[in-house]
Amino acid sequence: MGKNIKILICAHKDSRLPQHEYFYPIQVGAALTNVRFFSAQDHTGENISGRNPHFCELTAHYWAWKNLKYDIIGLNHYRRFFDFDRSFPSFSPDRSFIDTNSFLKEKYCFPNLEYLLNNYDIILPPKRHYPYNVATQYAISHIVNDLHLLKEIIQETTPGYAGAFDTLMYHSNAYSGYNMFITKRKHFDEYSQWLFSVLFQLEKRVKLSAYPDQARLFGYVSERLINVYCIKHRLKIKYVPVIMPLEETFQNPSNLLYTLRRLKNDFIYKLTEL
Repeated sequence: MGKNIKILICAHKDSRLPQHEYFYPIQVGAALTNVRFFSAQDHTGENISGRNPHFCELTAHYWAWKNLKYDIIGLNHYRRFFDFDRSFPSFSPDRSFIDTNSFLKEKYCFPNLEYLLNNYDIILPPKRHYPYNVATQYAISHIVNDLHLLKEIIQETTPGYAGAFDTLMYHSNAYSGYNMFITKRKHFDEYSQWLFSVLFQLEKRVKLSAYPDQARLFGYVSERLINVYCIKHRLKIKYVPVIMPLEETFQNPSNLLYTLRRLKNDFIYKLTEL
């Protein structure tokens, strides 16, 4: 058990990490620096390490797709982990915070992932809910023209995904973010093939130098695209909250306040759809 499971933890700097046989720490953007802190780097084998400033954790995702062969594979961040021990996860915030020292004192535990993924297709963070649709949320936070280009590319190159894209972007007020997942190899390969084919087309059409503050474009876009993939293929999703270890203390919202805010956002959204 565990020999065919790897969960990448991607980091752009040396970090204190929990220990587990499933975890596979990997340095991202390694092609852009001579500093080394993990034994695995994303600039070996077939890679896109040099594009890390724009692709973020996706350079680790791409590297794993091209260079690792495990039955179950996942992606975490050095500051974001799935919290499998959370009480009442359905009523918990999509993310919560913990002091790094406290986080590392406790043994990190996984459930039986083989069993879990025989009952679900993929593990994702819980959806975050907004009082408007996902396209509007993207336009508020990022460059809306990128979204228009993305829609054009999907319609032109993978039209079978166009309906799922519209469902998420224009008919939903919630999505699962953070570019975190755990899934079986079949879905990982299929999703990666589609994701990078779309992103590489988008890369050809945007001028990243025009907006340096939004340079992490492909990371932002892919947070939405994994949801599109799940809608298209009708995947059964297990939602698991995210825990974020931080060096400073941070106030967490209560389960009750979070649930009330989510219900309020859903209510406002439904009113606007009438």
